[in-house]
Amino acid sequence: MIRIKYLIALSSIISLANCRGCLDADDKEIGGICFKFVNQKMTYENARDWCHYKNPVTQSYLALVQNQFTANFVASYGHNAFGSSDATFWIGLSRDRNWNPFVFDNGVTLGQGWSNFDNQNSLNFVAERVSNAKWTTFNDSTTMPFVCSYDPTEPPVFSPPTPSRAPTTTPSTTTTTPGPTTTCKFV
Repeated sequence: MIRIKYLIALSSIISLANCRGCLDADDKEIGGICFKFVNQKMTYENARDWCHYKNPVTQSYLALVQNQFTANFVASYGHNAFGSSDATFWIGLSRDRNWNPFVFDNGVTLGQGWSNFDNQNSLNFVAERVSNAKWTTFNDSTTMPFVCSYDPTEPPVFSPPTPSRAPTTTPSTTTTTPGPTTTCKFV
């Protein structure tokens, strides 16, 4: 009897230790990864910085959407979170130049085996559509809501952002060169 109680207690402890749960009750979990839906319009770069440095729960990536199941999941929740059936939101996939491969925010290159693009992928920053869970590209000046993602047991850690330097100015001095002198004589 004592052995059974011991096994039940041990089983409960192991279950609690394996419980991953998101760090914020409003975040949504799928496959051990938590997703935070942010209904605030930002450019891609600003959204990524928000996920990395300003997420009040923990540092996170701009959403890593690495399979169709996850794409469908975030599109479904995005419909509710962003209040629109035709919303588009940033995910963590981009490239530096049109000829470079797309890379996820965690540094993993988009593989050849799976892609979720619709017909439009000529620009460099990727967003997902709520209506069909497909990806399309935009330029960085476009603003839209976004989704962050993190592993609650091992959230990413980013170095502090490099502060932008204020432009250096050199005090200017004005030099005047005296012109010719004219002398007038009144008689």
